[in-house]
Amino acid sequence: MRRPELPAIALIEFDSIARALRAGDAMVKKASVRIALSEPISPGKYLILISGMEAEVDESCRAGLAEGADQVVESLFLPGVHLDVVHGIHGTRRERPLDHSLGIVETRSVASAVLACDAACKEAPVELLAMRLGKGIGGKGVFSLAGELWDVQAAVEAALAAIEERRSLVASEIIARPDAGFSGGLY
Repeated sequence: MRRPELPAIALIEFDSIARALRAGDAMVKKASVRIALSEPISPGKYLILISGMEAEVDESCRAGLAEGADQVVESLFLPGVHLDVVHGIHGTRRERPLDHSLGIVETRSVASAVLACDAACKEAPVELLAMRLGKGIGGKGVFSLAGELWDVQAAVEAALAAIEERRSLVASEIIARPDAGFSGGLY
């Protein structure tokens, strides 16, 4: 019996913009995927992030890695990804309910942020409010979550555990019911 297709995402960060463009072309020619991001990020790198069904994303990612070869800095293939993460990478933002607490996780890399966010969203009933990846923030990743305080705490703990081996955490914060007058642009 064949298992059902699940959504997946993949990202490849390149050291060369020129090579990234060639690899990106190979990726979209190889399989039917949706490009969430394809742009230069700081400091002088290029990021391609795709989403779609697991088999297509896997095929496309393999093609990108083959074309990118020695210019690939980091990559991530994430099958069975939480749908909030998919919406987040495509730029969807949500308003935080006033009675909810807030969790923020900041990482040194885009791949670590995506991995941490997926773990957080799967751990507890929290909502992804916003995600910012790479551009304009030195190649880092940051996301914010909202929910009941204990759920936010559990989600942030899961996020940190998911990236512990990568040693890419910059900071994490939990704010119990932040004031409605300040959003900081991320919640």
